[in-house]
Amino acid sequence: MFEFLSKLVSRRSSNKLDEQVMAQSLQKIHNEEVKQKNKEQERLEYRQKIDACAKNEEDTLALLLNCDFADGRYAAAQNLYSVACLEQALQATRNTDKRVAKLMQTRLEKIAEHARIITAAQACLQQADQLLSQDIVLANQLIELDKQVAQLTPFPAEFSPLLDERRVTLQSRLNSQMELQRKLLQVQQEVAQAQDLAEGDVASQLTQWKEVVSTCASSSLVAALPKNLLSDVQNKIAMFERAGQDKTVQTQDQSHGLNTEVNSAAEPKVIKPTEVVVKRPKNSELVINLSLAQIEELVSQFEEALEQGSIQSARQIEKKLQEIDTKQNYRQFQMSAALKERLNSARKELSNLMSWAKWSGNVSRDELISTAEKLTTLSLTPKEIVETVSALREQWKQMETKGGGAPKELWLRFDAACNLVYAPAALHFQNQADVRKSNLHKAEELLARLSAEAVQYLNDFQDWKLLRAKILEMQQEWKKLGPVDRKDKARLETAFEDLLSSLEAPLEQRQKEEILSREKMIAEVESLDATQKSSINQLRSLQQRWQLQAAMVPLQRRDEQKLWERFRAACDGVFEKKRKVAESADQQRQQNLEAKLAICQQLALEETTDQASIRRVIEKANTEWRAIGHVPRAQEQQIDKDFQGQIQRLQDAIEQLQSQVRQQKLQQFLDGLSFCQQLESAVEAEHNWSEQVASVVKQWEELALGSAKLNNVLKTRFQFVAKISTESIDQCRQQLQDNGKQWDAMCLHLEILLGVDSPAALSEERLQKQIEVLQQALRSGGDKQQVQELIFKLIGLSVSQNDSRVHRLQSLIAKLDTSLFA
Repeated sequence: MFEFLSKLVSRRSSNKLDEQVMAQSLQKIHNEEVKQKNKEQERLEYRQKIDACAKNEEDTLALLLNCDFADGRYAAAQNLYSVACLEQALQATRNTDKRVAKLMQTRLEKIAEHARIITAAQACLQQADQLLSQDIVLANQLIELDKQVAQLTPFPAEFSPLLDERRVTLQSRLNSQMELQRKLLQVQQEVAQAQDLAEGDVASQLTQWKEVVSTCASSSLVAALPKNLLSDVQNKIAMFERAGQDKTVQTQDQSHGLNTEVNSAAEPKVIKPTEVVVKRPKNSELVINLSLAQIEELVSQFEEALEQGSIQSARQIEKKLQEIDTKQNYRQFQMSAALKERLNSARKELSNLMSWAKWSGNVSRDELISTAEKLTTLSLTPKEIVETVSALREQWKQMETKGGGAPKELWLRFDAACNLVYAPAALHFQNQADVRKSNLHKAEELLARLSAEAVQYLNDFQDWKLLRAKILEMQQEWKKLGPVDRKDKARLETAFEDLLSSLEAPLEQRQKEEILSREKMIAEVESLDATQKSSINQLRSLQQRWQLQAAMVPLQRRDEQKLWERFRAACDGVFEKKRKVAESADQQRQQNLEAKLAICQQLALEETTDQASIRRVIEKANTEWRAIGHVPRAQEQQIDKDFQGQIQRLQDAIEQLQSQVRQQKLQQFLDGLSFCQQLESAVEAEHNWSEQVASVVKQWEELALGSAKLNNVLKTRFQFVAKISTESIDQCRQQLQDNGKQWDAMCLHLEILLGVDSPAALSEERLQKQIEVLQQALRSGGDKQQVQELIFKLIGLSVSQNDSRVHRLQSLIAKLDTSLFA
């Protein structure tokens, strides 16, 4: 039986211990929730401060530097824009808040980029001003300016109008230069084609040509003309003029019968530069391999190619039509005059375009060479050098394809300039090759060292965590190696991967086993019965096991994260069930809170003035309050404070009522004392003392003094004097005089005991009396009883009255406890 009782007691004590643990856990959870809410409230207030200082960067920066949560720092960082504040914020958050640091770095980079764009835009404006100050503007210079402007995206809006104005001026000047060149080239072409002009038209045409040449020669843009173009045109005009004069002389000689053969031999031959000489058969009717429809189709293609400006296509088509002579007849067909005119016009246009292409090709090559030569003065990266030189050579090839071959002198200049520009890039690439070779030796040495370390580490294996760290260390060392040639890179990477595999294989096997173990732990958590009080302890034990195993065996990040989320969800499920149990208790606490609030409200409405009723209300409220259970902890102190406040208010009301009663009784006592003093003063009066005594007695009877002890003493004192007769009046007066010394002695004694000041004349007597009073207090053991005895004697002693005694007695009564008068 005793064994059963011991087990029962131990089981109950264990249950109490579990309840205490559960209560502590719930209290801890509640404290954490309250702490979290307070922290959130503080953060909300801090955010409000940040929003209020949004326009003041210095205050915002100070708030950011003192902020202890990430969202607040990021919100404050949104309002920083000046370089000084951004740099200070970046320096403070570089190692603590990467998100804010990244924002600060991005804004600083944007500011720096904007400053760079502004500087580049100003450089473009300066370059445009420099081009405007030159006498001539080359097309490649304008292209280079446009290229620099295109690289600035977006171009600053404040500089766009200024640049557009200068760009329009430069383009207008370039167009004027091109127009001047076009006029001279047009004159050159007309001179070359003007072989069949009538005699009357020659003079007018020469005059017109000379005027155009004279206008061009006097132009301010004459320096922009290609070299020797003006002199070539002038020479051709002079040759054409001399040829016309010779032809006139020949005509005159023929009219005088001169020998035609001699004149023919003496006549100079003028051959058009672009004229194509075609050998024709001697027969009057020619035979060709093209049909009329094919000729018309080729002519249409010829015209379309010319319209599009494709010289190469036009030349290919013209080769197919070179056998066609518009002045001959053919056996297969008869060409119409319109078709002949179209073919002649197309050939003339091709000749014109080829002249332009040849001239523009040479000009473009000069500009291309000039561009290549200027590149040597620029600071370009190797990549930019390769791209630029490749682009220049590709452009030269296109010119060769479209406009024909270039003079050897121009090609040598261009090739030399490109080689000179490419020289730094070639040196850079050679250095890179040397670096790759050096990196190859380093990689082979590192691979050999890591292989030896891996073998030694596997032989002396100690910790899975250290193994994982070793693998990461090897990977970091391998990544630090520089680039190597492609033919060696694959071999080295394969060897390194094999080395890593030898280390990772046992780690991966152990990680698989660890994943299974973690899965079992998750299953254990999910199988916990949340209704059991021991579930929290079991859960904490599993959490400790999880942390211990996680520290011993590192998993892959994705596996670790996935398993941890499942484990945490299972733990949260247990806590959630526990929370629901706590919520039911919270609901009961809330109901208790409402009941206690009702009691407080009922007490607040209590306004009775009856002491007994107030006491009954207080007793009832205390009984009901004790019967109600616990309330939520957050409101417990406040509701208790409110209840005690209401109880105190009612008790204060009782005290006030009691004080009013005591004051009434005190006042009644003072009125009775005053009647006693008036009666004694009336007895001492020489005249009409009996009438005065009768008046005071009448007032005394109306007073209806209570039955308190002091009141009874007053009644005895009053009756003693009121019964004085005419025969005993003198004796009574003498008695009043004789009682004066005794009254003064007792009054002085009470003044010492109660700490009331005595008249100045009694200072020496009071000093002597204090020693006597002290000795009596030591013998009696206290002053309270002695004060009561003396006050009863003093009040009951009839004495001759004067102002000093009345004043001293009032001072003593003011010091007495009002309970004596109740």
